[in-house]
Amino acid sequence: MTNQTTVAILGAGSMAEALIGGIARNNGGKAPHITVLNANNRKRLNQLHTAYGVHAAQSYEEAVKGKDVIVLAIKPHNVQEVADLLVSLLNPQKQLVISVAAGIKLETLESWLPAETAVIRAMPNTSARVLASATTLSIGTYATEWQLAFAKTLFSSIGTVTVVDEQQMDAATGVAGSGPAYIYYVAEAMLNAAIAEGLSPTEARALINQTIGGAAKQLSDSSKSPKDLYKEIMSPNGTTEAAIAHLDRSSTQELFQQAIHQAVKRSAAIGASFERDAIHKHP
Repeated sequence: MTNQTTVAILGAGSMAEALIGGIARNNGGKAPHITVLNANNRKRLNQLHTAYGVHAAQSYEEAVKGKDVIVLAIKPHNVQEVADLLVSLLNPQKQLVISVAAGIKLETLESWLPAETAVIRAMPNTSARVLASATTLSIGTYATEWQLAFAKTLFSSIGTVTVVDEQQMDAATGVAGSGPAYIYYVAEAMLNAAIAEGLSPTEARALINQTIGGAAKQLSDSSKSPKDLYKEIMSPNGTTEAAIAHLDRSSTQELFQQAIHQAVKRSAAIGASFERDAIHKHP
């Protein structure tokens, strides 16, 4: 991303700050070409201005006028209201809208915005807070290849980027959007087990954090499959084999697959609910 590309971020929550921080990291720690609007919390805007040098807008018109890219970093239930406010302000021929609101499909977003507005849908995850998000992008009907390239650059500042057809967005949400929670869930089980076996909470936490971080790095750096990697640790009649055998007897992998399927179904249901609302409000 270049300093000549101007960005407005609507919203000032954790995802907005992660994006601002990622941009600033590649720009000497500051992001003066970023404009931020948070209609409900002026104090929060001032904090972001102090930390990153962003421009704190006073109105939607000030925020979006003349900007190349507008990022909707707001809660899903607020998107239609904000879109209605943007209709008279956007220039579809010159501006890109990126939505990080979960569940709202491209077609729905396009129906809420001026005709032929370029829209890209993004699904980061909470690891954006440590610049390690696995972000998924889907491109709308009118977005150009240059605009997609810009979105990839923007979200690469907070982690990795994968572009998928929107039909795969629910699956990506179930796997990566919710994914950090699954790892934390496993970490909690390991922590409880470690304490039950006599380790102190501090000792257990240190061991588990490093174990998960190390395994993640090896998985990322290796071309081997997860199964190959855990099989390498299993010696005949050894400790790892005993643990994995117990997990297999409990159908743990099947339970995980079913759990992720539930997340995928829920993502699809959320998207369908916004579609119904859009049809009802804009027949």
